[in-house]
Amino acid sequence: QHGGSATQVLVMIDYDTLCGSLADSGAHGVAQTSTGDSITAGQARRLACTAAITPVVLGGKSEILDVGRASRLFKGALRTALDLRDRNCRTEGCDIPAAWCEAHHKTPWSQGGPTSLDNGVLLCPYHHHRAHDPAYDHSSLPNGDIRYHRRP
Repeated sequence: QHGGSATQVLVMIDYDTLCGSLADSGAHGVAQTSTGDSITAGQARRLACTAAITPVVLGGKSEILDVGRASRLFKGALRTALDLRDRNCRTEGCDIPAAWCEAHHKTPWSQGGPTSLDNGVLLCPYHHHRAHDPAYDHSSLPNGDIRYHRRP
C-alpha cells in the first residue's frame, strides 16, 4: 500500500554512523544493502525514515546474535489520527490526499523524536524526499504547513 506499510530494506551499517550528522554523508559507501550495493550514511538515513528498522546485533565475527523487531512507524490509530488531522500533504500549496502521503517525524526518530501525533506530519512522497534532501531547508508556517527553501 502506498502510504501504508513501508518496504523492508536490509541495510548493514554501524549505529553510530547511521545516527551521525547529515554533513558526513560523503561519496564513499559506508553501508551495504541486502542486494550488495554500497550506499552512503546519508542515503541510509533517508531510507530509514520511511522503512521499518529491524536492529540486528552482530558478534565479533559478524555472527548474528539477535534480530530485534521493527518499530517506530506511524500505524493503526496513530496513522488514522494523522490522516484525520492533516487531510493531505502539509507542504504549502500541496493537495495530495492523506491516503497517498507518508508520515514524517518532525524531530527525527534517530535523534530521539517520538512517534507521536505531535511529532508527526503527513508529506507526499515528493515533499518527504525534499524533507531529507540536504539541498533544502524548511520552516513551519503558523497554520502548521511546511515551506521549503533551497539552501544557498
